[in-house]
Amino acid sequence: MRYGDRGAQVVEVQRALMAAGYALPRYGADGVLGDETWGALERFAHAARLAWTPEVPPPVVEALVTQREVVDLRSEQTNPPVEKDKWKIDAKGKVVVRAPASVSGVMLHQTAVFYGVSSQQQAASGGDRHLALHRRGLNVACHAIAFDGQRAGVVCGHGVATAPVAWYCYQANTANAESLGLEIEGAYPGTVTPGCVMPSQTVIDAARAALRYLVEEGRREGMPIRYVWAHRQSSASRRGDPGEALWKAVALEYGVKVLGLETQPARTWGDGRPIPVEWQPDGGVGRY
Repeated sequence: MRYGDRGAQVVEVQRALMAAGYALPRYGADGVLGDETWGALERFAHAARLAWTPEVPPPVVEALVTQREVVDLRSEQTNPPVEKDKWKIDAKGKVVVRAPASVSGVMLHQTAVFYGVSSQQQAASGGDRHLALHRRGLNVACHAIAFDGQRAGVVCGHGVATAPVAWYCYQANTANAESLGLEIEGAYPGTVTPGCVMPSQTVIDAARAALRYLVEEGRREGMPIRYVWAHRQSSASRRGDPGEALWKAVALEYGVKVLGLETQPARTWGDGRPIPVEWQPDGGVGRY
């Protein structure tokens, strides 16, 4: 994308800028990348600590356009949670709070199911089907969850913050103490094959937004978030978790390229398995 470009892509970027709080009071979303839009893009890039050159770098556009709302339901999470077995509970019956310095990465998971919403769940949420779906994440062992929503009759594409990031969650086996858990809705194969179920762009965008939220919120609380990991690295029984498609779309194409995170393909915890070359050709260890 260059100064002076015109068209639908420019309109999309202009609308995303305005939604993100970068006003375009003179021309709005007119489809022309002129001085007003150019200046707003530069301000966005600097605020996001992304490189800026005379040609708009792809990560700037990617970070802007893929921004999605992260719905914050942390205030609805009880302590102790309803699902006590998903959290480490102390002698007083409360969730253990980890020292921020001990948490250095985000663990990616797939839920292995697609969620629906019952009439009772919808009624309990005041008839709001989106809220009913989001609330299902409160009973999942994670700090954030990304929903697609199509199986529930809604297309929400939202990440949902479900619990304080400092809470000790049983989501990654022996990596629990040092990771934040991000669940991504869907059941996808370990490796991509012709005709297999693939994650939609909706859930990919939601997962990217949730990953950004966890990185930023963790760092805000003093956590040195540097890595993105896959659940297969900490559990032999989770060999296909989160799967090749999500690893490439969320971890590599967004976590690494846009957020500046690192992967550790060879690292494992307990009986976990490394990231295979099918998932990460550059640095992967062994075959799937």
